Amino acid sequence: MLYLDHNATSPLRNAALEAMLPWLRRGAANPGSQHRAGQAARGALEQARESLGASLGGWPRDWVFTSGATEACNLGLHGLVQPGGRPLLVGATEHPAVLETARALAKAGATVEELPVLTDGSVDLEALTAALGRHPHAVVALMLANNETGVLHPIAQVATLVHTQGGLLFCDISQAAGKLAVDLHSLGADVAVLSAPKFGGPQGSGALWKRKGLELKPSVFGGHQELGLRPGTEAVAQAVGLAAALAEAVAGLDPQIRAWEDATAILAAGLKRHYPLVRLYGQAVPRVANTLCASLPGLDSDLLLIRLDQLGLQASAGAACAAGSREPSHVLAAMGEDAACLKAALRFSLGPGQGEAEAQAAVRILEQALEGFRAAGLLG
Repeated sequence: MLYLDHNATSPLRNAALEAMLPWLRRGAANPGSQHRAGQAARGALEQARESLGASLGGWPRDWVFTSGATEACNLGLHGLVQPGGRPLLVGATEHPAVLETARALAKAGATVEELPVLTDGSVDLEALTAALGRHPHAVVALMLANNETGVLHPIAQVATLVHTQGGLLFCDISQAAGKLAVDLHSLGADVAVLSAPKFGGPQGSGALWKRKGLELKPSVFGGHQELGLRPGTEAVAQAVGLAAALAEAVAGLDPQIRAWEDATAILAAGLKRHYPLVRLYGQAVPRVANTLCASLPGLDSDLLLIRLDQLGLQASAGAACAAGSREPSHVLAAMGEDAACLKAALRFSLGPGQGEAEAQAAVRILEQALEGFRAAGLLG
C-alpha cells in the first residue's frame, strides 16, 4: 500500500519506538516518587522537555505533555479565555479542536468572533486588523500550517499585530512541527500546541508550550503535575517517544522538504494531465511542502478514495476528525468553494522518506482509477 495520509497520522518512527521500549517493557515508576525509579522517570520527562526545546526553540521548562493536540487546544484556550475576560478571535479554517472549543467558550459567555480567510486560504490581515481594533487585548487563535490545504499563515506578522494591541496569540503548530523549521521565539506565539502522530510520534501524545512567565488558568484539577495544567501521573513512554520523533524529523528536514516539493509538483502535474478540470489549492501562497489539496469537480471524492484504496493508494478527503461526519470541508467552504468542489476534495500528504518515486506511483494509480470511472460512464 502507498500511504499518503500522513497529515492524519504518520506511522511511528523507529527512533520513537526505541526511545519508548525501555519504559514500556519495565514500566515507568511514578515521576513524582522520591525513590530512584521515580527519579529516573522524572529525569526522562525532563530530558524530553529539553529535547523539545532544542527542536523548536521554546523554553524547555514551559512544555506540558498532553494526550494530543485536541487536549492541548482545550487546555490552552480555556486557560486564556474566560467569560468576561479577553475576547477570542478564531480563524475560520482552524482545526475542529480549536473551532469546537471556541464554540463551547461562546456558549459559556465568552466573546468569540470568527476571522475570515482569503480565497487562497491565507488569513485576511485587513479583517484581522479591524477585529483587533474592535477587540483590543483579544486572544487570536490561528494555526501555522492548515491541515487540509497546507497553507501557511504569516504567524510572525500576525504576532506583531496582536501584541501591538495588547493581545495574545494561540498557535496550533501540529501540521508544521517536523515539516518545516519552527522556532517558537521568532514565531511570536504566546501559546503553541502540537500532535505527536503528525510527525511520527506515538498516538495519544501531544504537547502545549507557553511563553515564559505567561500564566494559564487551569481547567482540569487534581494535582500539581505539568505546571498544574494537566494533573495526573505522567505518561513517560509517550513523552520520550514524542520528543525522539520530533528530534529525528527536524534533523533531516532540509533534504526531506526538497523531496516533498518535487513530489507534490509531480502530483499536481499528474492531476492536471489526467483531470484538466482539477482545482489545486495553496499553489500561489506559501504552504507546507508535504501537502497537496485538490478538488475534482464532477466526481465524488468518497467513491474515488474507495477505488484508490482498492488499487493500493491511501489518501483522504480532508481532516480525518471530520471524515466520519460526511460534512463538507469547512476549510474549502471558508475559501469560497462551491458545493461541487467541496464534494470532490482530496488531500495527499507525504511522510518521512517519501518523494518522487511515491508521487509517480500515485499518479499511475490515479490515472488507472480515473480511466475506470470514464469507462463506466461516471466521468465525461
